[in-house]
Amino acid sequence: MENHRQTLEYQRIWDSLILPKDYHLESRLFPGPMIFFVITGSVKLEINTVEIHFVFSHEMFMAQSDNSYSITMLEPTHLLVCHVPVESWFAEQKWINELIKDEKTISEAFFKLPVKKIIIRYLALLVLYLKEAIYPSYFFELKRQELFFLLFYYYPKYDLAQFLQCILSKDIQFKKFVMNNHFNAKNVQELAKFANYSTSGFIKKFQKCFNDSPYNWMQKQKARQISVEINRGVKSLQEIANEYKFSSYQHFSVFCKSQLGSPPTEILSKSKLKSQ
Repeated sequence: MENHRQTLEYQRIWDSLILPKDYHLESRLFPGPMIFFVITGSVKLEINTVEIHFVFSHEMFMAQSDNSYSITMLEPTHLLVCHVPVESWFAEQKWINELIKDEKTISEAFFKLPVKKIIIRYLALLVLYLKEAIYPSYFFELKRQELFFLLFYYYPKYDLAQFLQCILSKDIQFKKFVMNNHFNAKNVQELAKFANYSTSGFIKKFQKCFNDSPYNWMQKQKARQISVEINRGVKSLQEIANEYKFSSYQHFSVFCKSQLGSPPTEILSKSKLKSQ
């Protein structure tokens, strides 16, 4: 069980979990919104200790961070979990805007979808990639983007709007603003000024929309982009440090160690070894 907890804590994009009957998962193990795919087996889902639903093989549902979830395996079950924070949908903003047009008709009731054959084939290959531990990690980000394309292409707008209800909030324009401008701001105070908010008002609004403090979130976004740049191996480490406006290479190294777990030279070395 401990292995599953560690996987859920550290795997940021995908988790493939093969769980025995009566195994229990709590939503506290999952940060942010997630899509659960029941590959085989079945689960009982309890929401906020009052709602009970059942999800079966080749069905999927989305869990949002605002609710409390308790998931019990009714039989040996294979779950595939895709972590889908609000910012990960930004590339599909035009499609999201189309769904928002009909927001008034969107119910807040629990909604699950069948996993269509094309998605089943996609997931089967993804499970194989996870077993092979393909590196670098941004490959799995690309697979998440592929999933979004398949969802928007193969499912009716109304069904998809119901399924994605937790990201189709009235605060979508605020989220869009943050995604467009956070890299241009030196700090939280400047980003709040760009948005015409007081700092305290901006922080309150941000925490409601992103389920995190703006400072922590901005640091994570910066670290994520830096990780991609290092693993690509196109730019030198000094170029990356300059691009992200670090006052010194030492400051850049300390940031990488605190946010990514290793100094940049070590991240680059591991990336090169993995690609050989």
